[in-house]
Amino acid sequence: VLFFANYNFNRSTALRDPDIQISLTGLERHLLIFTQSYGHHRPARSDPYTYGQYNSYDVTGLVAKGEDAFAAIGYWQGNWNDSGINAEPAFIMEAIIEFTDGTTITINTDGTWKALASTPFIESNPTYFGGAGGKDNRAAVQYDARKKIPNWTSANFNDSSWSDAKLVDRKGFHLYAQLVSEEKVMKELKPVTVSRDGDDWLVDFGKCINGWPKLTMVSNSAGSDVYVYYYQQNNNRNDAGWDRYICRGGGTETLDPDFGRHTSFRKLKITGYHGTLLPSNVRAEWAYTNANRKGSFRCSNGTLNSIYEMCERSGRQNVQQGIISTDAVREQNQWTADAWNIGNGILYNDKNNMIFDKVVRDYAGEQLPGGDFYACSPAKQFRIWEWSMYWPMILWQQYLFYGDTQLLAQMYPKLEKFLNLLTTFRDSSTGLIDPPNGKLRLSKHGGSSSRFSDYAGGDMEDGGYNIATNAQYYRNLVIASKISEIIGNESNAAKYSREANDVKRGINDYLLLNGDKYLTKTGSSQKHPLGSAWALRFGIVPQADRTKVMKWIMSHGTPDVGGYGGDALYDGLLTAGFGGVKGFGRFTINDICSRYKNMLNGSSEDCWETWDKGEYNHAWTSYAAYQFQAYIAGIRPTSGGFATFDIKPDVGGGLTFAEATVPTVKGNVKTRWDLTTDGLILKATIPANTVAKVFIPKLNYCHVQVKEGAFAVWDNGKFTGTVAGVSNGTADGKSVILIVGSGVYSFTLSNAKLQHTRNNHKS
Repeated sequence: VLFFANYNFNRSTALRDPDIQISLTGLERHLLIFTQSYGHHRPARSDPYTYGQYNSYDVTGLVAKGEDAFAAIGYWQGNWNDSGINAEPAFIMEAIIEFTDGTTITINTDGTWKALASTPFIESNPTYFGGAGGKDNRAAVQYDARKKIPNWTSANFNDSSWSDAKLVDRKGFHLYAQLVSEEKVMKELKPVTVSRDGDDWLVDFGKCINGWPKLTMVSNSAGSDVYVYYYQQNNNRNDAGWDRYICRGGGTETLDPDFGRHTSFRKLKITGYHGTLLPSNVRAEWAYTNANRKGSFRCSNGTLNSIYEMCERSGRQNVQQGIISTDAVREQNQWTADAWNIGNGILYNDKNNMIFDKVVRDYAGEQLPGGDFYACSPAKQFRIWEWSMYWPMILWQQYLFYGDTQLLAQMYPKLEKFLNLLTTFRDSSTGLIDPPNGKLRLSKHGGSSSRFSDYAGGDMEDGGYNIATNAQYYRNLVIASKISEIIGNESNAAKYSREANDVKRGINDYLLLNGDKYLTKTGSSQKHPLGSAWALRFGIVPQADRTKVMKWIMSHGTPDVGGYGGDALYDGLLTAGFGGVKGFGRFTINDICSRYKNMLNGSSEDCWETWDKGEYNHAWTSYAAYQFQAYIAGIRPTSGGFATFDIKPDVGGGLTFAEATVPTVKGNVKTRWDLTTDGLILKATIPANTVAKVFIPKLNYCHVQVKEGAFAVWDNGKFTGTVAGVSNGTADGKSVILIVGSGVYSFTLSNAKLQHTRNNHKS
């Protein structure tokens, strides 16, 4: 459905001074806002029955002398399944005109607006595409340019034949200012090649992008059909749908279907184009979130650098219309687990990006009466227990990066309700949970819930009293204890801490086998490396058994895990890899490079759904965009808003250096480490109003000395306290640990015994 609205106001009578300020606030779910001469704006997609975000614009520069008009064009999908909420198209605006004398007038949307429902878009008998998921969310766009209404946005347009706009009831709809970045055209790509294949034209842009084509016709006659077919790869592979344009004829006209998230393509096949298609007449509009990227990662391994860049780019371009999606073809929806995988890369690389804040509110606004969360939101679709358990993790991660205690307090009742539900699935003797298992397709708007402890291609068993499910449940309880403490609920903090310890004890009592590996679930004999990685990930493995578990994982080579399982696998391996078993870091790095090589060789531009096949430009394998900064460079927040954080680098992966930048609300955190012939150099930039715990690896030296510049801060097993900004120092078997305030530092670690021998020899 296309919705037009037109409102005129006469500047000559209504505005008494030419020096005016106008702010325009526009909002609607599943539609775009258009102000004359101002361009297209895409409010974040939300549930139109719970809450949404509004945008504000200063449009003073658009006001002309005489009469002006406000006009809006809204595109409504109308066939959402798991990617949005179907609602009658609507539009809300408030325009405030402020005069120089301080007085104002306000123009609102109301019944005096005019609307037109009959448009050039052909809505009958839609054709869907995209396979599972996509066929329920994406229809071919068919546009008849002969029915285009000329000059309808102008103030002198005669709208007397249009109907009055119908008012809709949205009393339960709550608005707040949009905090996530808008989707915009970030780049216009020229074709790499344009060639002819019989009567068709083939256009290749050299990379797979999210967006739409911009095609100019110069010779087509009225009523002639132009079809554009989309493909994600060369040789017309990975069909991504088609669109149809019926020409009005009589001159130059342009197909420009900028509906926000449209499709994903590298190659076009164009049929029905009259004349010669010149490269200048076809472009690709590459659109995604207008993020302010400030994060970075680079190391001595070129493959890791390429993986990071691919994952960061793929994750960022799949944040569309204010939600974290996995792709623009089949799964245009926001899944909880995918939001975690992709959203962490956004947190680690984009400055002031509040996407996790919106994810938290999306799911909270649609929480089920029983307490669990839908797997897709805003869509109210599917129920997956393990996916629901990512909601507390996302809430906590948002707090660590932005320090919003109000958000924690607002969401706390929903967190309690969810954990109370999970408690009903606990076995009193083991402390472990086994949520019920059902069929995914039966779970719409209630019904049964599915179990995906490891999903998308992995061979780890799901369901039952599962190591993955219970490791995640343990993490949820730890988070709940911390949040309870922050908001001042000491009794609940203690309660959740006890429950977490009970679950941890149950995991180790009933799933840890021989102290070196974990069973997938009780009653099963399967022992999967991913299960042991889940336990390493959240600190569940007893300290005395960590080395044995790590060695057991190494001895089992490359486990079969799906795209989702890779996040848990590498999170676990990289967490354990610091100062761990000899060769474990190199084992982890080699595994990462091996799995991503097909993506790099296949395109080097975007992630895939799985390691060797599946959906292209599918971002749920993009977690390297945060893990390399978090573990190889070692930057991880430990309290709200990065007030405190760790710099705990992993230098055991066969790398000679690594450097990273992570933007925070306090400023950019930067670090670089270099291995040298004499030891290690670690440089760090600590923003104002923060305190860092800096872990400097001992490199298996028996005696170490650490200097900051020319002054020793650690020598002969003691903290010297001679450098301003370094307030304390301790050591364990693996690291010298310094407490460091804001500033720029350069720490050098060397073998103290070797240094003393050299000094004595010189004497």
